[in-house]
Formats: sequence, structure tokens, C-alpha cells
Amino acid sequence: MAQTEGEDPENRESRSDSGVNSNPPAPHIPAPQSGQAGYEGRESGSQPPYYPPAPEHQGQTSQSGYGESDGGQYPPYTQQPPQNGWYAGVPNPPAGPGSPGRRDGGREGARRAVDRGWFIAIVTAVITAVIVLLVGWGLIRGGVISVPQQSSVSSLESSSGGEGTVKVTGEQAPNWQAVNKKVASSVVAITVQLSNGIAKGSGIIYNKSGDIVTNDHVIEDAQSIEVTLSNGNMYSAKVLGTDPTTDLAVIQLQNAPSDLQPVTFANSDNLAVGERVMSIGNPLGYENTATTGIVSALNRPVEVSDATEKNIVTNAIQISAAINPGNSGGPTFDAAGDVIGINSSIATLSSSSSSSGDAQSGSIGIGFAIPANLVQQIANEILKDGHATHVEIGITVSTGTATAGDVTRAGAKVVSVNPNTPGSRAGLKAGDVIIGYNGQSVSSMYSLLGFVRTATLGQVVKLTLIRDGKVLNLSCTLNKVEQLTTSTSTQQNSQNYGLLDPFGLF
Repeated sequence: MAQTEGEDPENRESRSDSGVNSNPPAPHIPAPQSGQAGYEGRESGSQPPYYPPAPEHQGQTSQSGYGESDGGQYPPYTQQPPQNGWYAGVPNPPAGPGSPGRRDGGREGARRAVDRGWFIAIVTAVITAVIVLLVGWGLIRGGVISVPQQSSVSSLESSSGGEGTVKVTGEQAPNWQAVNKKVASSVVAITVQLSNGIAKGSGIIYNKSGDIVTNDHVIEDAQSIEVTLSNGNMYSAKVLGTDPTTDLAVIQLQNAPSDLQPVTFANSDNLAVGERVMSIGNPLGYENTATTGIVSALNRPVEVSDATEKNIVTNAIQISAAINPGNSGGPTFDAAGDVIGINSSIATLSSSSSSSGDAQSGSIGIGFAIPANLVQQIANEILKDGHATHVEIGITVSTGTATAGDVTRAGAKVVSVNPNTPGSRAGLKAGDVIIGYNGQSVSSMYSLLGFVRTATLGQVVKLTLIRDGKVLNLSCTLNKVEQLTTSTSTQQNSQNYGLLDPFGLF
């Protein structure tokens, strides 16, 4: 047999082609003797590997490999000091996984590593869950996302209102004479010089500085404004700011007297249908005219057009007190003499037949006033900033119906939702029919628009809607300023409800 360089010709043990002994003999390790390191530190019940005793070597010298003796092949002994608590006189096994010298430490280390891994995983999962909850809560609270909640149609309130702004006991009638004496000096008559004539309207004294609140359409396109107090004194006035969206304006008396008597306001949210009221104004130029009636309805959606044909929508107070052209901008009071609203328009029949074709019908007992709370909100914004700020949901709507269970309701049907708007963040979808706004019934697109007109920037409102036959509530944060180009859906023809805008003209 050919000999390879470095191969011992006397070593006839079987080898594989790789040069590794394919059937090496088991090394012999003697049993521990008294006084030698043996099983100390080993796990209870573990046994050392057993090797058969080595045969005596005669005439053999120790080699650093496998030797040969009487056909037995065993590793030689070398005396070495004990290491790692293992057998004396035997070389230490190499350290590593599965080596007897690391059995205890390996198992304990592995167990600790597993425990440490589980602990880190649990802590990481808890921290992640807390972060997700906090982020989700922040997004929901900030209006970035909204979670729909189940609701019912019965949760919506009717338009009957509150308990009334004035407590009335029994059948005692209000003392309107006393009310008129108390408030008449707070009402003014307004005459506006236009390029093609004059217009007349009314107003209220808002504060002792001489600021007057009236309708925007009363002083629109004015070349000059003259204000007459209840005592007949006349003053010129200038415009401080207008808000065509709500048809309100603030003007200021020039050289105002120091003894002005401002009005006081009621909380219009407390109004009740049937509550008795009195209107004072300048109808058809008849100054200081008072009429009485009741609150006929609340949150009545009213759409009128101004001189530029722009639609004005208000969820108004409907009253039965007679108001006519010239009452525009004047107040309606409750039985305590507090302003509940500013008169702005009336419902009327078609114009009377005449040769000139320009005659107008008068009051038929259906008048509309802008709620006092909205009046104060807009007036304060104008006085502070010179203008009022309005918000938008960011949706296009039309009037539509939807059914939930066995109940069918009319409301504002969502035609489209603009991206990155309060409506999209609230979760509104095309096809939703909005039937409630902060618990109040929404019956049309005008009704919804009227409610949104009263909202302040950043206000969070609850929208009740019907989607796929289910009634849901969505939270909507109105944090987007209204754009001038916003409009209702062009897919539905505008309805005028038989309303005409008197605007103080006659």
C-alpha cells in the first residue's frame, strides 16, 4: 500500500477517505480515587461517562495520538492537575455546548437567557400597547379619527326647546307695558342712504360705547347711515364689521351719548315653544312699534337670498309676533325684557297683484329671528377681530331620506366627503344621511348648515346618522375654517320654502 507523507506505516487503524478515524476506540477515564476531584459540583443523579480500564503497556512509549497495544487502541495517560472540578490526571474536555465541564453552567445560563428573553418581550409588548393606546386616544381626542357608536332615532330631541327663559306661574299674562318701558330706549331706528334710494331698518344698543347690532342686509351698500334713538336724537354711524353668512353687522355711533342703555340677552338655548314674546322695531318707517306673540317653533331652517343672490341659511326662532319690512335688525324680547333674537326675515305669500308689479305682502304671522346666543357670538368676534370666523365639515350634502328598522327619517345626505377635513376624519362616508346634530333633529341640508353656522372653531360636535340601516353617532371636531367657495350640492334644486327676504325695503 502506498505510504502518504507523514503517515505512520505501523498505524493500521481504519480510516475514512477524509482522514478521520471512522471507528476510534473510546478513551479510558479511571474512576475517581479517594482524595481526587470527582463528582463535586455535578447535578444530583448525573453519572460520569464510563470507560473500560486501559491494558498495561509493555515496551510502548506514550504518544500524542492513538497508540497500539495488543490489538487494543487507547489514548495514553498524562498526569495533569485537576481543572474545572473534573477528573484528576485526565485532560479537560473542550468547553462548549454539551461538554461535561459546562453542563451545570450551560443549563443555568440557557435558562437565564430564556427568562431574560421572555421578560424583555413582555416589557416590550406592554410598552408598545401603552404607546398605541395613548396615540389612539390622542388621535380620537384630537379629532384625527373617530369611532362610530351605535345609537337610536329616539335619542334625538324634538324642537320644542327648553323650559323657557322666563318662569311663568299660573295663567298670569306678561306685563308688556312694563317690558316696553324697560327696553324701548335700547332699540334704535336706522335709515340708510343708497345709490338708488333709501332703506330702513332697526337695531339694538349693544354696549355703552355706542356699538349697534343690526342685520347685514340693512346697511349693505350704504353710502351713509343715520341712527335715531327712542328719544328722537339722531347720530351718524360707521360700519365696524359685517358677517353676511349670518346676516349680522355691527355699526358704531359717532359722538355717542354717555347715557346709552344696552340690551340684556336671554339664553336662547332655553327657549320653549309657546313662550310669549314682544318685538319692537321700525316697520315701514313707523318707529318704536311693538307687537306681541309667541315662540312658534325653534331651529327652523330658513334660507333667503341677499342682494347678491347669495343664500343665507339660519336655524331661526319662528315667532308669531307681527314683523314687517323695517323690523329687520330689531329685537324680540321675552317677558323679562331680555333679547331672545334679532329679527331678520318673514314668510310671505306671493306679491299682490298691481299695475306696477312691485307690491309686497305684509306679515302673515310667520317671522324669523336669529337666536340671541349666535348674535352675541358673532358680534363679539366682529368687535374683537373685525370679522367673524365660520367652520365647515368638508362635505357636500343634499336633502335625502334613510330607514333604520321600521323608521324613515329625512336628513342631510352626504354626497361626497373632501379629504383631510373634519368630515373625513370623523369617518363620514358618501351615502350617510345625517339626522342629528348634538342631539337635535336634522331634517334637511339647510338644517345641518344652519347648525354648523353656530359652531365655533375647534368645537367638537356629535353627528347622528343612518348608514346601511343602522343609527350611528360620530364625533366631529370642527377645526377647519370655512372657505368662501363652500356650497350645497348642485345635484338638488334649491328650495325656497315660500320665503321672501324683506330686508327692510318698502
